Amino acid sequence: MPSVHAQPADNKRNYIWRHNLVPQHEFFYSEVDEALKKVLGSGRYILADELQNFEQDFAEYIGCDYALGVASGTDALYLALRVAGIQPGDEVITSTYAPTPTPAAILMAGGTPVFCNVEKDTCLMDASRIEELVTQKTRFIIPVHIFGLPCNMSEITELARRHELLVIEDAAQAHGSSIGDKKAGSYGALSCFSFYPTKNLGGYGDGGMILTNDSNYYETLLQLRNYGKRDDPFTSYRQGVNSRLDEVQAAVLRVKLKHLDRMNQERSRRAQIYQKGLKDSPLLFLNSQHSQLENVYTNNHIFTVLCPDQRDDLRAYLELQRIQTNIYYPTLLHQMPAYRSFVRENQSFETAEILSRQALALPLYPELDLDDVEYIIEKILDFFER
Repeated sequence: MPSVHAQPADNKRNYIWRHNLVPQHEFFYSEVDEALKKVLGSGRYILADELQNFEQDFAEYIGCDYALGVASGTDALYLALRVAGIQPGDEVITSTYAPTPTPAAILMAGGTPVFCNVEKDTCLMDASRIEELVTQKTRFIIPVHIFGLPCNMSEITELARRHELLVIEDAAQAHGSSIGDKKAGSYGALSCFSFYPTKNLGGYGDGGMILTNDSNYYETLLQLRNYGKRDDPFTSYRQGVNSRLDEVQAAVLRVKLKHLDRMNQERSRRAQIYQKGLKDSPLLFLNSQHSQLENVYTNNHIFTVLCPDQRDDLRAYLELQRIQTNIYYPTLLHQMPAYRSFVRENQSFETAEILSRQALALPLYPELDLDDVEYIIEKILDFFER
């Protein structure tokens, strides 16, 4: 077994972060500075022109009629469930291989999360396992496009149609991902995005977006995000919340949206270098062309590889070489104390648990130096050759 106590790398070498926001800030500094000066000079910081313009731009980019900015991706899911009419105890089928905002939002809205196992080569919700989870209480399916890989939406939407269920996409990691010419976030009755700083389209704080083609949903959401108010600023017409994407974040995100496709292409370039350099290593790559889908495009939000053996030793070795990695996710949703009670009797999540023990996220972001990618490949190969 390779020793993780090997000689550490030269401390003069810069530490390679899995994700580093500083280079991106420097790249966008002039454009963002100009946009922020415009906002700050306007004296209008909530529900004004920058948000409206960004909503229009993002709706057009994804391919939906309406977009509505909210305070976070979690709020986006919560409000989407609210507007869709969720009732206490309604069951919402989602993936166990997902971040915690998804079940948190379901519970916030009064629903009951039901966890589904995943495909062995994608970490995505296994569409073939959804139907066995449907009961008389099931009302919604929330597929999670994990790591930027889009779920099998044709199969999921067809199943939802047969059982009269509503699909709400969790596209928090899928900005720009697509199946053919149709982008992730344009399949469900509603879809939800996050603009957390490390997302492919990230702000300088929290933020989220809800998209839909339903004008009634849109009009209701306008009220729900703003205390249930309509035109009268002092009267609430329904029980709403305060969840508004502010003008500063909207201005920053509008600048970055113009560059999103280029940034995704830079991610793809680095991912291809990894795949070529590591093709003969024991590492396995997630399969973007999954479930008989064709022309699947991933935005490479998180470049996760599978290490069938010695994953933790490899991670420790890379840390000694001043290379940061992460594990997404060391604890799956069905394993967490907060959500164990929602696991049904005799449910098995063996596939998800195996993937969780193998998954390792390598450094990847648009500005990552190509020489650093080659260095990471070299050190991974060194580990397996010892």
